[in-house]
Amino acid sequence: MSAEEAGQTQGEQPQALIPAGQTVDLALLNAIHLWAAATTDAESACSNDLLRSKRQAVSSFFTFVGKHPGEVTALDVQGWRTLLEEKGFKPATVYARISRLSSFYEWLMRDPSLGQFIQSNPAHRARPKCPKPYQTESSKALDDEQLGALVRVVREKAVTGDVVGKRDYALLLFFITTGMRRQEIIGLRGSDIELRKDDLVVRCRVKGGDYVGRAVDEPLVREVLFDYLKSCGRMNVFRSDRPLWTRHDRAGRAGAPLSSHSFSKNLKGYAREAGIEKIHIHQTRHTFARIISEETGSIVETQDALGHKNLATTRVYIGRIAVKRDKHSQQITARLKIQR
Repeated sequence: MSAEEAGQTQGEQPQALIPAGQTVDLALLNAIHLWAAATTDAESACSNDLLRSKRQAVSSFFTFVGKHPGEVTALDVQGWRTLLEEKGFKPATVYARISRLSSFYEWLMRDPSLGQFIQSNPAHRARPKCPKPYQTESSKALDDEQLGALVRVVREKAVTGDVVGKRDYALLLFFITTGMRRQEIIGLRGSDIELRKDDLVVRCRVKGGDYVGRAVDEPLVREVLFDYLKSCGRMNVFRSDRPLWTRHDRAGRAGAPLSSHSFSKNLKGYAREAGIEKIHIHQTRHTFARIISEETGSIVETQDALGHKNLATTRVYIGRIAVKRDKHSQQITARLKIQR
């Protein structure tokens, strides 16, 4: 069943987890698709990515356990958690996957027909505590050397004339010069870009629901964006509702919007070539924050650049990723007359 079909049947719940004539796998797959569609905002810019990750998380659990949902115990979920941890998944990923499994069970239990087959939520007790924010790999800012190496690798692919390289170079520059979030950039439409004489303005809905415009003065960003759009004959995308970034692989439909998953996969490949072992798209935002903080020395300016409503959020954010400049150690040793 496709995501569209699942979305159309949100209000039509199956009469049982195992309807007559269906296998356990097919019935369970249908239920997972229905749950994912019912718990995902279809208007969200990242709805397709959310649907995919939700279905994948829950499906992988039942592939692991090999049981009917009504037969699963907390020990089964604990076993899955242990397996994920042994495979090296980060705490935030383990927490997210088990949380989605828990959400699936809560959805099953609320349904008047399906609930009769499920007596309890086995994922509830096996779920770990939520990790503290800004303590994962994705919160580590790249240093200037790493960022420079990454940009060079992507630029080198762009200058060969490769359209994917041109697109990814433009995307990377958008990320590192604006500090915008992943879906704010990936979800851009042609009408979200306002071209002015000396710069461009990016308008999009940000976290929290506000609609914000951000001026980008760096000429290189505009130049690289134009180079990408010209290379694929899409300069007419401006003032339209078509996606700014599209797929260019053989498997993708022409003009289909690029997913954040696809760009993330490419970014990991570029990072490996640049000598960076691990990377996450969100690290571009943390890197942006680090540079702004170091250049301005102002938490208020950093807060404004990131678009944080609460200064406390910025304070925690910067505290995890930035290295404070040493302004006092030499004065202290001089005052104490400590000999070298």
